[in-house]
Order: sequence, then C-alpha cells, then structure tokens
Amino acid sequence: MKSKKLKVGIFVLGVALASVLSYELFYWFTHVYEFDARIKTELTTLSSQFDANIETIHVKEGDKVKKGDVLVELESGVQRLKIEGLTVDLAGEEARVGKLLAEKQALEVNIQSRLATKSEEIRALRIVLKSIRDRRDLAVKNLNRSKILHGKNLLAAKNLEVEQAKTLILDGQLNVAGAKVRVAERERDEIKASKSEVDIIISELGISEINIQKVKVKIREEKQQLKRRFIYSPINGIIDNIFKYEGETVEENEKILLLHDETSFWIEANIEETQLRYVKVSQKVTIEIDAYPFDSFIGEVTRIGSVTTAQAAKGSVIDPRASKATQRIPVFIKLIDPQKPIAPGMLVEVNIQIYDQLGF
Repeated sequence: MKSKKLKVGIFVLGVALASVLSYELFYWFTHVYEFDARIKTELTTLSSQFDANIETIHVKEGDKVKKGDVLVELESGVQRLKIEGLTVDLAGEEARVGKLLAEKQALEVNIQSRLATKSEEIRALRIVLKSIRDRRDLAVKNLNRSKILHGKNLLAAKNLEVEQAKTLILDGQLNVAGAKVRVAERERDEIKASKSEVDIIISELGISEINIQKVKVKIREEKQQLKRRFIYSPINGIIDNIFKYEGETVEENEKILLLHDETSFWIEANIEETQLRYVKVSQKVTIEIDAYPFDSFIGEVTRIGSVTTAQAAKGSVIDPRASKATQRIPVFIKLIDPQKPIAPGMLVEVNIQIYDQLGF
C-alpha cells in the first residue's frame, strides 16, 4: 500500500515537474529575456559659466525642482553696484534731456513772442513812414507850384520860404522814419538768427538720446551678466548630486549640480542578435525591477538600435578581426506608468513576449 502511494506521489511529482518544465520551455521559446538591463535617464549637469564664488545653494540632494527654479546663486555684488551706478547715470541723462526740452520750449516761445512784437512794430513804423512820405510828396508838389507862382510874382517870397521849410522838415522826418524801419528789420533778423540756439539745443538733445541708449545697453548687458550668476533649473526634475558648497570657488564649466527628469526614464536592454528578428517596436514588455522583487511593471519597445554594442564601443570603424561571437543590439523600452519610485541605474530584467511572431 505504501509502495503504491509512493508510486502515485512520484507520478504526480513527475507530472508536475514535467508541466513546469514544459511551461518554462514554452515560456523560454516564446519570450525574449534580458537579465542584465538598467533603467536610464537623461542626466543634466549644471555648471558655472565663469570663475566665481558660490553665495547660496537653494536645494539639497533629493529635492524636486521645477523648470525655472533658482538652484544656485553666485556672488553678484559687483554686477549689482554696476547696475546701480548705470541707473544713476541714466537718471541724470534723462533729467538733462528734460532740462534741455524745457529750455528749448522756453526759447521757442520767447523767439516767437519777440518776432511777433517786432513784426507789429515794423508794420506800425512802415505805416508811419508811408504817411510821412505821402505828406512829403504833397509838400513837394506845393513847393513846385509855389515856385511857379513866385516866378510869376503871384506869390510872396515869404510864402515860398514856408513851403520850402515844410518840405525840409518832412524830408527829415521821412529819413528818420525810414531809419527806424531799417533798424527794426535788422532787429527782427537778429531774432530770427537766434533760432540757431534752438538748433544747438536740438543737437544736444540728440547727443543725450544717444548717451541714454548707450547706458540702457550697458544696463541690459550687466543685467544679463547678473542673470548668469543665477543657475536655474532647465527641467522639472530631482537633484541627484551637489558637488560644491556655499563659499567655495568654482571655475568656468566646473560642475556644481546633477539632476534628472523624473518623468523621462527608459530601459536599455541588449538583446542577442539571433533573437532580434522577433522584436518589434510597440511590443509589450514585462519588467522585473530588482528593487521590487514582488512587483511586475509594464513597458513598451520604442526603438531598436542600429549598431551592436560592441561596435558602438569601438566606434564606426569595422574591426576585420571581429570574432564570430554572438553580438548584442540595444533595444529601448519605455516604462508605462510605474507605480513605484524608480531611479536611474536600477537593475531590471525584461521579458518580451514573441509567441505571436512564432505563430502560436
């Protein structure tokens, strides 16, 4: 009886082992495995663009940061002082422009007022001049008639002398009035000539505007230099390493921080070339992460490499002495919505089902 039970037990165990073996063989032939793959991501190194001292580090390792966050401040006192000085220069030049504009406006108003007054004066003097000229012309006619009458003894000499005196007086008045008109016209021309003072102010305004633009350009340059003394996060990511500390001096291009994008992970699995024909883009992949031995993750093939890992390591030159050993081709796999925290460098195993490629 015991012998029979033993035989049954052995039979059941054999069937179970055969079933497991058959399943494993089936699974082995219908899946592509890679036991030594790693999670990768794009690592971003941040460094200084010039020699400087670190003033403040705003993050620590493991911190999550957003794109645009200030991570590090380098000493910027000199740039701030330069900007303050240039800002004062700008304010002074702008004040000078305001003063020149006020002077220009006052001068233009003064010139226009003086011109208007002088023009009215000249107009009045010309009216007086014309009146005297008309009276003189009339006096000349009377004098000529008196001479004719005196020549015919029809007019007394005394009356002739009176007409001559009138003409002489009016000639004198005419000369004075004409002189006054000419003097006023010269004064008007002098007032017009004073417009050159406005042109000088306009020229000074042009120079000030150029100076203002130069100062503004210098301020923008210094602000750009100041901005370069702040190191911003270029991505949404996690701080991996901090290589320098506050108060330390960094040289140009010397790395300060290392961070990665927590949403950009992929797996690079090096698949044997003999199995590559079964691997297709968009195939689903089962992923086992060593850090989570009791969890499975889902991935998808996104790209298949175009050179073997050995050739990529050697470069583009084909080695004529290459061995016949099986080569490996990198296959890139995207993790789909991982529910656990993952980090670059984690070891994983990938399992790509290919039974549909085999006709099962």
